[in-house]
Amino acid sequence: MPNYDERFLTRVFDSVTDPFTIYDRDFRILRVNKALASLFKLSRHEIVGKYCYGVLYNRTAICPECHVEETFLTGEPQIREKQIPKPDGGQGIFEIHSYPIIDDNGRTIQTVEYIRDITERKSLESQLLASKVFNEKVLNSITDNLIVLDPKTRRIIQANESFCSRVGLTLSDITEKKCYEIMRKSASPCEANGIQCPVQDTIRSKRSSVYDRVYPDSSGQDKVLQIATYPIFDDPGEIVSVIRLERDVTEKRKIEDALAFRSKELQRAQHQLEKLFEISRQVNAKNSLWEIVDYVHEIAGEIFTNSDPILFLLDAGGQNFLNLEGCNASVTELLVQTQQELENAGFIPDFVRYLQSIRGSRIIGSEYSNDLPVFFNFIPRSYSSWFGLPISTPQHCIGYFVLASPDPQEYSREDTNFFLTLFNQIAGHIRHLVIHETEINYLRLRVAQRTSHGKIVGQSDEMQKIYELIDLVAGSDVMVLITGENGTGKELVAQAIHRQSHRRKGPLVVANCSAYSPALLESELFGHEKGAFTGAIKMKKGRIERAQGGILFLDEIGDIAPATQVLLLRFLQDHCFERVGGEETLEADVRVLAATNRDLFKEVEAGRFRDDLYYRLNVITLQLPPLRKRKEDIPPLCNHFLEACKIKEGKNIHAFSPSAMQTLMDYDWPGNVRQLENAVSHATILTQGQEIERRHLPQFLKQSVPEPSTNSLAENERRLILGVLQESKWNKHQAARRLEISRSTLYSKIRRYRIDK
Repeated sequence: MPNYDERFLTRVFDSVTDPFTIYDRDFRILRVNKALASLFKLSRHEIVGKYCYGVLYNRTAICPECHVEETFLTGEPQIREKQIPKPDGGQGIFEIHSYPIIDDNGRTIQTVEYIRDITERKSLESQLLASKVFNEKVLNSITDNLIVLDPKTRRIIQANESFCSRVGLTLSDITEKKCYEIMRKSASPCEANGIQCPVQDTIRSKRSSVYDRVYPDSSGQDKVLQIATYPIFDDPGEIVSVIRLERDVTEKRKIEDALAFRSKELQRAQHQLEKLFEISRQVNAKNSLWEIVDYVHEIAGEIFTNSDPILFLLDAGGQNFLNLEGCNASVTELLVQTQQELENAGFIPDFVRYLQSIRGSRIIGSEYSNDLPVFFNFIPRSYSSWFGLPISTPQHCIGYFVLASPDPQEYSREDTNFFLTLFNQIAGHIRHLVIHETEINYLRLRVAQRTSHGKIVGQSDEMQKIYELIDLVAGSDVMVLITGENGTGKELVAQAIHRQSHRRKGPLVVANCSAYSPALLESELFGHEKGAFTGAIKMKKGRIERAQGGILFLDEIGDIAPATQVLLLRFLQDHCFERVGGEETLEADVRVLAATNRDLFKEVEAGRFRDDLYYRLNVITLQLPPLRKRKEDIPPLCNHFLEACKIKEGKNIHAFSPSAMQTLMDYDWPGNVRQLENAVSHATILTQGQEIERRHLPQFLKQSVPEPSTNSLAENERRLILGVLQESKWNKHQAARRLEISRSTLYSKIRRYRIDK
């Protein structure tokens, strides 16, 4: 062994940071380094030559299981963990390494030992072990199935007992296995098989995710599991593990499905109750029998889009059915056709007697009973499915409702009960309106029809309604929208309203909105200040100002530009405006009437007319019928125009010939009353005698209607009846009323003249 300098060896020993000791065979300390002396706060003099157990343990005898002794005996290195008292009074845990120094004869002559203080490490290991035990207890206390996965390999790091029980495996069988191997018994990940994987979604998005999945339990029974995955991050924000939590929601989903079904049923029942309440409210707000019938048909059409509702209502005396002529064509067409079939088969009296004898609310139809009254046989011929129910008040039955479909359809009890409840609620109001309508009709028969209203000429039912509306709205300041085709007399209606209103002493100012450009119309309506635009050499009042205290009539209002619509809307709202180029706000006391030949509602839908302006204008609407819809007014109109024209032309004309009048009656008049007036003026100028002949009429009339081939009374009567039937769309009840004959007489003449549709 080389003979090193003692100081050199000391420097070498002191350079070792771990405490270092050399023992002889008697367990005496031969040498220590500075780290050992410093650790136990002793000098080398107090340590060297002493026994180790005396210095370290303050003992007089060798320690049991002494590692130094073991090294001398075995000649092998030894490692021990021991508790050694520290100078501060505490116990330190040290890891002691002993190595033998062997001479040439193989004897252990000395032992080298260094120690490492592992007190803190042992404390951390103890804490880690306690934490691991605690974590396992926490995991196993969770009743949901839980596993922790490595995000890179998808291997299972931890699993609780609930998960092991669910898959029927032990923890050792699961640990380090890939999740899809355990869950799906698959060798490839879920996404490789086209299955959405919540773990993969969490890894990709770094957010939790929740899905429902169906997995078999340990017994093979499918269970609905709610899978929730949560990412665990390290300090840099990378996912170090993924927690996958399963919760058995099989029963919960069943309950939710049952509750959802029940909720839908309750919602449906609530909707029906709300619908019934709303319908009852709407019906009670209607003051016309025809409005109620149209509304009921609309409701039935909304519920059953492929079914036809037919409403039979008895008159006030309960002896016959009402024809409901005032309703929409879609309502009356099917009703009239059905009533004609019943009448032709002679079933009307039987049907009426059946309704008079009904007690209760019996529902019959294709799915409800086989013992149907014979007069119901007409329904199955046209329809595959249908049901019917009576409309009754507490006293007696007032009608019958039938809902029929040409296609096979199942009408549920809920549907039929809906209509039964509906009619039970509104039957009393319907009965009241039937009686009221009967009284009104009786009064109408006693009061002669008006043949004119100022300059408006016509005695048809349509014009009578217009006259009534004019009388009703004239005394108010409400806005009125007058609609109708060109030439129907919209301006005459405005004049009639002005003539009867309390503003009749004020002016009636007319503004034709289609006659001006947008910029010019704005100036015409609101006026302009001097210098407002090129050519504005002085201030000008607009038509609104000129109508102060009177009425402003806006003709063809559907043609105004969007910018002008905004200004007009503001004026209609607060009756204030500014002249073009002016800053002063002016106020005008003016009533506004408007007219148009367009369908403003369609213009609103198309975006060409403001909806707020439309609703502001459309408070009261007067819809003027075209002349082709009131041909009975053609003779009085012709006579009216003839009186004016013959005075102007200085003619002595007394009447129209039958052929001329028939030609005028047969034409559809697309230009309406204005075109008829021009035709009469044309004929007046050409006529030299006292009667206008067909040859005096304009050429377009002579080309459209051929000259009658005969002047016989029978042929003219046949042509008249045929024309009225065509105008009435073969509604024989309406045709008989227009011809002022009974229905039986009309049927007799149809058979006699062999008139066929």
